[in-house]
Amino acid sequence: MNNALDGRVALVTGCTGGIGKVIAATLAQAGAVVVGADLPDAADGWAQETGSASYRPLDVTDEGAWADTIAAIDAEHGALDILVHVAGIVVVEKLEATTLDQWRRQMAVNVDGPFLGTKAAAQLMARTGADRPHGSSIIIISSVAGLIGSPLHTGYCASKGAVRLFGKACAMEFSALGYKIRVNTVHPSGVRTGMVDHIMSRFVEHGFAPSVEKATEQTVAAHPMGRMADPIDIAKAVRYLASDEAGYMHGSELVVDGGYTAQ
Repeated sequence: MNNALDGRVALVTGCTGGIGKVIAATLAQAGAVVVGADLPDAADGWAQETGSASYRPLDVTDEGAWADTIAAIDAEHGALDILVHVAGIVVVEKLEATTLDQWRRQMAVNVDGPFLGTKAAAQLMARTGADRPHGSSIIIISSVAGLIGSPLHTGYCASKGAVRLFGKACAMEFSALGYKIRVNTVHPSGVRTGMVDHIMSRFVEHGFAPSVEKATEQTVAAHPMGRMADPIDIAKAVRYLASDEAGYMHGSELVVDGGYTAQ
């Protein structure tokens, strides 16, 4: 699929994180003109490392910042074919100890971000998609936590379940309005990134495992394929959904979990 996205314009949020960075690089390798977006202090060397076109500072919880970002892409490229919502945070805590501020912050990044970004980009993506046989493509990185429950993840599960149905509702609405915008969600299980390292540490702190190594071993064992995902496994799924190969996928959830939820 090296040329599958030639000339298409893509925006990837959370682009400096473990998954977002690999997604951006993978889309660029497939020929897309990639604009990365993340917090202002995370940009150093990013575009060169990923082969992307440019980087924009973006707080995904800021509606005005989203409007500015989409306007800038329209002015510079005149199109937006692909929008990938990657930015996300996780609070690993018992329900009783979770503060309202923690809950709200998690919802702001994980749910408000895709809402604000999809809202801001809809008109430009509808205009762009009208000229494509299979339209433009919005991809939201959800999680298996949006499909099943997990201890110490009440807020995270709630947020990832929310964007799962948000994506489906957007898919139905865009089709009803005649917008050629496909919307799908991706549901990874454990991915070898700093976020998973943080989760393992919190499991140990709460007594679920005697060490990070043991917690990781238990998590790996819960995957029938015998390993957690690497970021490239998720990036390949995103590349597929962004391409014409997935032209009939709409309102779908692509589960990339090594068999974790098949048990």
